[in-house]
Amino acid sequence: MPELYKFLMERLALYHNLEYDSGDHKKPRLIFYNDKDEEVKIVPLKKMKADEICDLLDSLGFYKRSQKGEEVPEEFKNFPLKAPRDEL
Repeated sequence: MPELYKFLMERLALYHNLEYDSGDHKKPRLIFYNDKDEEVKIVPLKKMKADEICDLLDSLGFYKRSQKGEEVPEEFKNFPLKAPRDEL
């Protein structure tokens, strides 16, 4: 899973409100939660490329920093705001 490793090492830290849990490394997946901490969507990552993962997160409205360590503007602290509620 070199593509997942590439995403984790190079791009994960750019996204706000995104965390990595290495608990189930054999079946990597993105788990999306609503504001009540309820699972609303699971996306398997095993066959996805790093660019595809980024495209998915961008399409769901996750705030992406331009560089690691950059502060997240206050108006974006609760992103993703434009995630389609019916799909998530």
